[in-house]
Amino acid sequence: MVKRREFLERLEKEVLLCDGAMGTFLYSRGVPLNERDEQNLTNPDLIRWVHEQYIAAGAQIIQTNTFTSNRLRLRELGMEDRLLEINQSAVRVALEAAGDKVFVAGSVGPLGALVKPYGNLTVDDLGQVYKEQIQILAESGVHLILIETHPSLLEALEAVRAAKAGCELPVVVQMTFWEDGKSKFGDDFRRSLEALAAADADVVGVNCTLGPQEMFDLVNDFVSQSDLKISVQPNAGHPQIIHGKTVFLSSPEYLQEYARAFVNCGVNIIGGCCGTTPEHIRAMASVVQGQSPKPHRRRAVTVHVEVEPVESRRASQVGEVLESPRLLDKVGTKTLATCEINPPKGLDYSKMVEGARLLKEAGVDAVNITDNPMARVRMSSVAMAHILQREVGIEAIWQLTCRDRNVIGIQSDLLGAAALGIRAVLALTGDPITIGDYPKGTAVFEVNSTGLVRIVKGLNNGFDFAGQNIGTTTSYQIGTAASPAADDLQKELARLEEKLEAGADFVQTQPVFEASMAEKFMKRVEHLKVPILFGIMPLRSSRHAEFMHNEVPGITIPDWIRERMKNASEETAAEEGVQIASQIIEDMKGIGAGVHFYPPVNRFDLVVRLVEILNPKAARA
Repeated sequence: MVKRREFLERLEKEVLLCDGAMGTFLYSRGVPLNERDEQNLTNPDLIRWVHEQYIAAGAQIIQTNTFTSNRLRLRELGMEDRLLEINQSAVRVALEAAGDKVFVAGSVGPLGALVKPYGNLTVDDLGQVYKEQIQILAESGVHLILIETHPSLLEALEAVRAAKAGCELPVVVQMTFWEDGKSKFGDDFRRSLEALAAADADVVGVNCTLGPQEMFDLVNDFVSQSDLKISVQPNAGHPQIIHGKTVFLSSPEYLQEYARAFVNCGVNIIGGCCGTTPEHIRAMASVVQGQSPKPHRRRAVTVHVEVEPVESRRASQVGEVLESPRLLDKVGTKTLATCEINPPKGLDYSKMVEGARLLKEAGVDAVNITDNPMARVRMSSVAMAHILQREVGIEAIWQLTCRDRNVIGIQSDLLGAAALGIRAVLALTGDPITIGDYPKGTAVFEVNSTGLVRIVKGLNNGFDFAGQNIGTTTSYQIGTAASPAADDLQKELARLEEKLEAGADFVQTQPVFEASMAEKFMKRVEHLKVPILFGIMPLRSSRHAEFMHNEVPGITIPDWIRERMKNASEETAAEEGVQIASQIIEDMKGIGAGVHFYPPVNRFDLVVRLVEILNPKAARA
């Protein structure tokens, strides 16, 4: 119990640095994620080496490799009978690496199963499974229990209760939340942490899902209003799939900057989650180690949850078709302008309709409707596209991803959208399901974006995926995506050629922040003779710029832009972002067929200003 007392006493005196990722770090070394548990038995030297790397980097707390080592998860792998030895071995290896230098936390992850009425487990079942694993960890010698990455308050509370009932060790519990402060099961951030503390957790906090900037925004205000001890372990930004592997893009220096911010706001434990490595922890150690916890005073807080009224809408009329020229019919007559619109998370789409009207009046040629971006649930992109065509009379490009549909569902939706008058589709692979609302859901990916283009092209020719005649033809203009800032541009161009050969008619790119990048890309693809719409994103702040550059896959923002945004005041930052975007548009005139705008959330007014620069005559018409 000496270490237990020492841990709690240290928390009173200093901020402690936890280690970083285990699962994704092993994955980067070639270990499949579903084989991490058995490494405790088959390759303990590798697990010890990981611990030693984090300790050498400055970690003061290391986590056992037991995140998925509960009975339910091991049952899925056919390893339920090895529950005891897997957990015991993980603790033994961690203690050997730690020596007397650092604390060893017994990692306890979510069970990966739903409670009745959504699943087969009862609340008592939850408690028994948690109690079993936690008791093994405690008896094996860990210094504290770390309950982490829980998406449900119900489940997190049962884990805390099991820990408090089964051992006398300190308990740190961390849930995972979206940037809006809601868990995947709808639990409120503030209420959840208060509830976990009331269940006698010693430290409460948040880990995973979010990168450092979004996590700081979530935690900062809460810390100033609470006397609870808080822990944070952000991801190294959002993941990107490169060469078939998931890669996290945030640099050690970026994590260091936010580690300093977390210290200054009063956080007690700081570490890393998915994508973080010993290099990230080493950078963070230089600003965390030796720091005293900043005092913060608790104030009474009342959380209000408001539900906005939903405006009723009239029923759609199937088969309505726009009479305006189609998007690609305008190529060569003007510089094309399209704009991205996210469907609502609920039923109220009034803001999208209002925004689309502004865009149409400004001279935007089409709106691009996203399909559950970031793998998060939103209104159907087909429905939103139809609504905007019907109510605004603007061309809608419907985004269609391979993630959520098999080939039957893909074709069914394509036929339905065509019947509703949708005339353009952007064929995309889709973001990984693991970063979205339902990370344990089943991603389909029966085809990739090239295969999806082939399916659409086949329907345009009157044949379905199986080669059967559908009796008529669809008439989609088919778009595809490309990234001029791709790490492996040669591979990106090869994939683009495949999609064009499959039948794609136009290309839309990720945001570019220098005309020279667009020009270089055009030179590489000019032989393809395809209309290209280059992405333009007006930045709204320095933090927005840093977030996009450090945490979002496929985005590279030059130093000079980030410096300009950094030097702008809070009041002038959005205007500075518009001016930078304006400059890029001016420099890009004559490059490509047009521009695709990525507006900040609901800031369609900024796009209107930029369209006036892109097409002065069209904007005044």
